Amino acid sequence: MTDRKIEILSPAGSYAAFEAALKAGADAVYVGGSRFGARAYAENFAEEELIQAVREAHFYEKKLYLTVNTLLKEEEIDSLYDYLAPYYENGLDAVIVQDAGVAEYIRRHFPRLDIHASTQMTITGALGAKFVGSRGFTRVVPARELSLDEIRQIRRETDLEIECFVHGALCYCYSGQCLLSSMIGGRSGNRGQCAQPCRLPYTFHGTKKYYLSPKDICTLEIIPDLIEAGIDSFKIEGRMKRPEYVAGVTSLYRKYTDLYLGSGRKDFHILPEDREMLMDLYNRGGSSTGYYQMRNGREMMSLDRPNHAGVPAVRVQYQKGREVHALAVTDLNAGDVIEVTGGKSNYTLGKAFRKGEVLTFLVQKQVRLSKGMLLNRIRNESLLQRIDSDIAGKKLQRPADGSLTVKIGRPACLSVCSGGASFQAFTDGPVQAAQSRPMDRERICSQIRKTGNAEFYFRELSVEMDDNIFIPVQQLNSLRRSALEGLKEQVLSRYLRKPGCALSDSGHRNGSDTAWHPDGDRSFGTCIEQAGSENWIPRFSIYAETAEQLQAAASYITGNRFAPERIYLGTDVQAALMKENGDGQVSRALCLIRESKAGIAAAMPHILRSTEAAAVDRLLNAADKFSPDGILIRSYEEFQLLRERGFDKRIILDHNLYVFNRYAKKFWNDLGVSDFTAPLELNADELFRLCLNDCELEIYGRAPVMVSAQCLFKTSGKCRKQSDLSSITDRCSSSFPVRAYCDFCYNVIYNDRPTCIADDTDAIRRLAPRLLRIRFSTETPEQVKDVLAMVQDSFTGRTGSAGSASHGQKPGSTQGHFRKGIL
Repeated sequence: MTDRKIEILSPAGSYAAFEAALKAGADAVYVGGSRFGARAYAENFAEEELIQAVREAHFYEKKLYLTVNTLLKEEEIDSLYDYLAPYYENGLDAVIVQDAGVAEYIRRHFPRLDIHASTQMTITGALGAKFVGSRGFTRVVPARELSLDEIRQIRRETDLEIECFVHGALCYCYSGQCLLSSMIGGRSGNRGQCAQPCRLPYTFHGTKKYYLSPKDICTLEIIPDLIEAGIDSFKIEGRMKRPEYVAGVTSLYRKYTDLYLGSGRKDFHILPEDREMLMDLYNRGGSSTGYYQMRNGREMMSLDRPNHAGVPAVRVQYQKGREVHALAVTDLNAGDVIEVTGGKSNYTLGKAFRKGEVLTFLVQKQVRLSKGMLLNRIRNESLLQRIDSDIAGKKLQRPADGSLTVKIGRPACLSVCSGGASFQAFTDGPVQAAQSRPMDRERICSQIRKTGNAEFYFRELSVEMDDNIFIPVQQLNSLRRSALEGLKEQVLSRYLRKPGCALSDSGHRNGSDTAWHPDGDRSFGTCIEQAGSENWIPRFSIYAETAEQLQAAASYITGNRFAPERIYLGTDVQAALMKENGDGQVSRALCLIRESKAGIAAAMPHILRSTEAAAVDRLLNAADKFSPDGILIRSYEEFQLLRERGFDKRIILDHNLYVFNRYAKKFWNDLGVSDFTAPLELNADELFRLCLNDCELEIYGRAPVMVSAQCLFKTSGKCRKQSDLSSITDRCSSSFPVRAYCDFCYNVIYNDRPTCIADDTDAIRRLAPRLLRIRFSTETPEQVKDVLAMVQDSFTGRTGSAGSASHGQKPGSTQGHFRKGIL
């Protein structure tokens, strides 16, 4: 038995789901409002509805968290004040945030509002957790890829609350790092618009399967391990799910969490019927415990289907024409839906069947079912009705204690209190002496206790009264109603905040619980006037992922008078330099680049995990040998690591740290960082408003559309335990390169086409970015030289193309979002 309190945190995409979560035992609920949430296609909450949800949650001593976990464009950021202010004033408990700029904005404008670091921030260990803790976050939702050991490390090294997903869908990609939906169809997951292309079939090494579709996670069995690892909040995924799903899943996590907290491991076991209930509600061909107990693997994937698989229901005995005879392998209910393999429609049962009974049903003409085939139930009507009935039948009420004083000649007084709040109500006139039939204590108590469907019930009620009194029942009812209504407002008033003030100039809270209106808040981040096409001079940087690309770039630079200002060395280049130990072709290429006066910057891995700390140390030690002028970082972990190591050179943020607005720049400027990479999802006009005088603009490169802890090579049985380059093909025959980074244990899937905007020189001149980046990832040495020649031609006029406004592009490439942008 333990005194620890574990929060059960449930999702709600609608008010019905919100109330279902409360009735099922949730301690807190997370919801999306009308804007800025990562589930834009959920029903979500309008303003009045969300305020009501905040009040209802608080009344029942629960919490409500609002998702603001998308990236906000520069033109949107100031609208955040009017959006959040009503919820802040009504006591919203916390916001869940992805955008560092949003966090900075909220910290300044809503100083008493807790900020939770969304899993979209890709916090992959204690380093990242310490970083967000130092920036005012009160809770971290780590990447779902972390193991129990990594969670324990966060618990040991920080005081942050830890919130972890325990049930529901998993993304294939590290959350916050996925651009696949964005690049394929313009629907960005970073903006709550994900079209879930990961749930489609792909072909890898000649085999077609749902390679990017993980099973849902279910962690009921390992609740003791999760609690002992130090997790504070059990988060259930599912804001797109119906109320019955929310209630059913919530109730089981409440049940088994309380069982462990009350009795420990001794009596902890999961009942088979509860396990089956979860499978009936939703599963993708089974479930897994996610990454808590394993790094990756085929058994975590739903390779054969991406949607609800249901549970085995009937076994086919034979088929005669369209008529199928089947044996029920479990109890079936009227209204249950049986999935018919190969058919375009399923079969809904008209009556109940017991296990072992035979049923017959008709299928479409083209459907052929073989003897012994198992068909699944994908809707359990009885289960849904039972959960729905439980929701409707359960009444949420808050306990109150009351004291009633009834004295002749004075107004009756009902004093009520609950949770530290109190209120007194009085009758309009004095109590009269009874003329014939006085009221007794029992009748008065009974009448006052008749709260019906009110939010309160009387736990204790004392009555002090004179003998021989009379008070009309209507007055008692009115007295009770007035007292409880007043008590409710007193309970809720403790959560209210006032608008109107700010942080001090030093950035510290001023001790008030009030918010700060942003009018006049232009003391930072205003865009320095763009240099313009007359004064701006194009300067370049080159990113080489492989040693061969670096050698090709060095050869082109020395032979064509092309002088980049900076060269980025990818992790594979750095690994090659380590092997050469200063004497080899890669080292000589690096010397040639230095002779061109180009600066050298080392690129950190896409993902930094404590389990790969040794590999990162080797990288940094190798970097010390070639004395880089700066380091390109891709995560909050990497910034914290460099800070703890006392790194004092230039730090450049890559595009996946998402500087979408001036507040994001301010967030990093305060930490001494002033070199950014322009986001890949903003169009030219949005980039202009952001101001790129401190940014590199990528004018050529394949966008990394997924970074995954899963390994396609391992999943498909093609693993050679070495970094490999292959490709995965979608339904439209588009081929997406895949590179395995075995030293850091992740795969990167790149866009099927490189983005190229090098010919759009007029638009680029208008933006006047600090540097123009050319990024190589999968290109051959010949392609490297071709791209560099194309860029040089576009900006130097070697072939008369300088200043072209043709909006053309390299054959086989795309302009990405540069012209259209995302929603």
